[in-house]
Amino acid sequence: MADSLEKQIDAMLQNGESKSSILKKFDNPDTRAKLIFFLNNKSLLSRRHRYMWTNLFLGLLLLGMTLKRLLAIADAGHFDFYLLADFIVPTINFYILREIFLFHRTGYQFLIILTGLSLFHGQNRIMPDLLINIGMIALAAYLYLKLFPKEELIKRSTK
Repeated sequence: MADSLEKQIDAMLQNGESKSSILKKFDNPDTRAKLIFFLNNKSLLSRRHRYMWTNLFLGLLLLGMTLKRLLAIADAGHFDFYLLADFIVPTINFYILREIFLFHRTGYQFLIILTGLSLFHGQNRIMPDLLINIGMIALAAYLYLKLFPKEELIKRSTK
């Protein structure tokens, strides 16, 4: 069975091929939108290596905040209807963590937006959490700008 388009693109980027050569190879009017999304969503291998440790630190910060939230849920000790709702935030955090460790553009975007929105909740504005959340926003924005330069984004052309 043939690999999905995303897996093929990822393998080609891992081999060091450029995004423009991949675009030329797979350019098809039926799959063009998906192709452009996948190419814009993945960073180049050289940038992954350059920012690997910063990305790992960001992931560890997010993992720490997620585990802290899971421990707070466990300490509450209530098993009721709202228990399921308590797991929404950790589930989203694990998804973002996956996206960040795969160096996907959407992971950094989600982290910036959702962590910024989390500051409206009073629990996230206590002192250690406030600094960690602001640090995660700053690191995610920094990595987003460095891993996905605006001038390298592939624009959709109208044919």
